[in-house]
Amino acid sequence: MLAYEELKGSSGRQIFFRPKRYDAADLFAGTPPKVFLKSAIFRMGDISLTGVCVNANQSVDATFEVGELLPFAVKQAGLTIFEGKAKVVRAERSVFGSKVALNLVDGVVDFHSLLRRNAQARISQQLATLDPHVGGLVSREYRAHCADVLRFLRAYRSVIEVSVKPFPHQTTGMSADEAYAMCEERIIPQWRSLWRAGNQLVVDVMADKKQLAAMKEYTELVVTPELNHGPVWHRSYFKPAGYPGDFEIMNYVYDWQREGPGVYEQLMHRVGLDVAECIGTRMHVVRKVIGDVVRAHTGETPARVMSLGCGSAREVELYLKDPDAPQGPISFTLIDQEANALAYAYDHAYPLTLSAKPQAKVQALNVSFTDVLRGGAWLDEAGPQDLIYSVGLIDYLIDRRARALAARLYERLAPGGLLIIGNMNETELSNLWPMEFITDWHLYYRTEQDMLAWTEGFANPQAWTETDPTGRVRLLFVRKG
Repeated sequence: MLAYEELKGSSGRQIFFRPKRYDAADLFAGTPPKVFLKSAIFRMGDISLTGVCVNANQSVDATFEVGELLPFAVKQAGLTIFEGKAKVVRAERSVFGSKVALNLVDGVVDFHSLLRRNAQARISQQLATLDPHVGGLVSREYRAHCADVLRFLRAYRSVIEVSVKPFPHQTTGMSADEAYAMCEERIIPQWRSLWRAGNQLVVDVMADKKQLAAMKEYTELVVTPELNHGPVWHRSYFKPAGYPGDFEIMNYVYDWQREGPGVYEQLMHRVGLDVAECIGTRMHVVRKVIGDVVRAHTGETPARVMSLGCGSAREVELYLKDPDAPQGPISFTLIDQEANALAYAYDHAYPLTLSAKPQAKVQALNVSFTDVLRGGAWLDEAGPQDLIYSVGLIDYLIDRRARALAARLYERLAPGGLLIIGNMNETELSNLWPMEFITDWHLYYRTEQDMLAWTEGFANPQAWTETDPTGRVRLLFVRKG
């Protein structure tokens, strides 16, 4: 025990006390309420006695000024559980959407009252969904589909719980590995059938904002909590980095490991990996192209390769590790707005340039994607590139911005250089239903014609598209003549 005179306070900026901030996902037991600002819907990130931080995907077109006073409302299941006025103290906008921090100006958060009203709203919502005659914007067919999905998942949960319990007169039941293997073999084709049916039910509502919002809210109530037992679903839905598709989600897919405390959680994770498999397959396409570029490079300078939105840059790491990959000189420029992603990528790639591939170099640039869209001297200073690729960024952009970025990147290619742009493909088994409706992960899905149109006006391009092995990602290749 410390004596009174040994107790220490804080130092530096930490001497300024701030009320404790609560993660909304934890505080509201996995179903945080929505925050309404300027007639737009935001996800609650965290909340304190005096303020709240909210996020929205890039489809929300609202702008905020620091110091601006705004009315806002916190709603659960359509019912207002808190409202007031707040001042904008921080506003950030990126290709992933808006992030806004607010300070209350006309009161404080009464957590007891807030949580009680939240619980009342959740109960009212759940009771309403039990009414088979409930109307509204969610069709009977879609409600039946969500019920089928929930029954399907919970049937597996029940089977697993029974199978791993001790058998009569035995101390154990089936091993976790046996139970997982038997379920994994069966669940994936069954899940894909439901996934395909979900896509068919939602594709025609994407242009109707009210119906889209109602169907997403219904899905997040009925289906999302069950799948969130799987870590990859949980992270995709709650977005702890403040934006979707962070490098930790990418690593889940690249590593392809059983994640979760129990068999059922691991199985839900595996279902999520099936949806995200295209993240890994598109990476391996790029990895092969890197080797092809180095083999074909004949200049005196190293082959220059730039990755925009690099994330964990696993393709670079694997290329550098591969003893069969060409040993020619290569210089990688890795660009990402997330410092933690760059730290991971650099920590795993740079040591390999000292051992496995001594003719390789790696540099990392922490640049916001908003600044990438604007361009800048840093992009020119990187010099003409033999390969530029961005396979996880463009599908967050509206068509006008996607076209502009493609043109800007094409200009940075050396003669004969290759540009690769990846985008979620518009196909029967696209990621539309699981990503948009289950995890609130908004992307733009495009066809071959959509992507080839971006090359109009390019100087002497050779353009074509290919799909990854899953067919769910389309890759635009543009060779500079």
